[in-house]
Amino acid sequence: MSNERIDALRKAVDANPDDVLLRLVLAESLVGAEHTEEALDQYVVLLDKDGLPEDQLVPVGELAAANGRLALLRSLLETARQKGVVEGTGRLQQLVDEMISERSGVKIKVGPETEDTPFAADTLKETTTFDQVGGMEEIKRVIHRMVVLPLSRPELYEKYGRKSGGGVLLYGPPGCGKTLLARATAGECGLPFINVRIEDVMDPYLGVSERNLHAAFERARANAPCVLFLDELDALAFARHKHGGSEARRLVDVLLQELDAIGSENDGLLVLAATNAPWDVDEAMLRPGRFDRVIFVPPPDEPARADILSVLVKDVPADGLDLKAIAGQTPMFSGADLRALIERGVDRVIDEALAGGGEPPLAMHHLADVLSTVKPSTLDWLHRVRSYIEFANQSERYDDVASYLKSRDVRRRLNRDTKGTKG
Repeated sequence: MSNERIDALRKAVDANPDDVLLRLVLAESLVGAEHTEEALDQYVVLLDKDGLPEDQLVPVGELAAANGRLALLRSLLETARQKGVVEGTGRLQQLVDEMISERSGVKIKVGPETEDTPFAADTLKETTTFDQVGGMEEIKRVIHRMVVLPLSRPELYEKYGRKSGGGVLLYGPPGCGKTLLARATAGECGLPFINVRIEDVMDPYLGVSERNLHAAFERARANAPCVLFLDELDALAFARHKHGGSEARRLVDVLLQELDAIGSENDGLLVLAATNAPWDVDEAMLRPGRFDRVIFVPPPDEPARADILSVLVKDVPADGLDLKAIAGQTPMFSGADLRALIERGVDRVIDEALAGGGEPPLAMHHLADVLSTVKPSTLDWLHRVRSYIEFANQSERYDDVASYLKSRDVRRRLNRDTKGTKG
């Protein structure tokens, strides 16, 4: 397909945006010319205008799946359901399931369905370990005692009537390594890590979110022992008394049902979850047998910050960097804040190179120049949690973060930040 013809079709579609047949010809021409992403964008518009023929639903779905367009794939699936395209619905559902499985870290081989084995699945063991998590020695010891030992020494726990598996909730400010700790926990246990992201579950169509959540748990159970990680738990399990919508309540109910199964027929399935807002998680989630172990993940301490900085500058031309000194000057910085610091320092280097020529390395003075421009993003979270603990910690569930806030350095920094805000 010549570029001239495609250009002419683009102009014709721009002039007649409601002509679905013309847009369909453009989309097919773009596919033929291997302009795949643009073609998929045209198919999105065709779906919105109900202009995609039924026999094109599956071919477009195959193309969307090959290019990682999960949202489009789900829209095609919903359209197939509405139109009653039986074979198309089955194939599109399969494509959706496979994509979610791949994004969750599970490799699924789909074969002929039988009554005994509807599918076969292979999982890869997580290779990240605590050695790759800088600092945070105390939190690693807590996780090792509460999570790793029951899975690595099941005979000891069985002797005392304790089962492996269960639910653990990691909470703390954003960007402080909750997901990395979850991965490292799976690696320490020698188990596969299935990461279920919020976009893999949430869907605007009725009942689809609940089905996606159930499918994630089913795949994890089929591959137990393994670690299932739910990120942004507050979005999946928002407190029902704070939400009037029935859809959110249904999703919470489904998650409670899945968690209640843990520890009964699902030994060996460890569910880890993370949230920045534990106070927004439905209280029923935190009862014994569900997420009954709640662990605070604080901002990285000084050794952790030094380790994070070493990773961030590993591939950056640098000279004379004292990472320990920088770590000492960045209290309360999250990993994301440290990344922002390095990126701004690199920007200074690039400006210097453009102004004077050459390729200067990143040096301490570059970082010193930009240090005052980066503020720790964890402070807002710590102010919020301090207010929460002061007025609503009757259950004493958050005593660990309360102790953290009472430490001298943290208290001084928060007080200084409050005075600076008032001023």
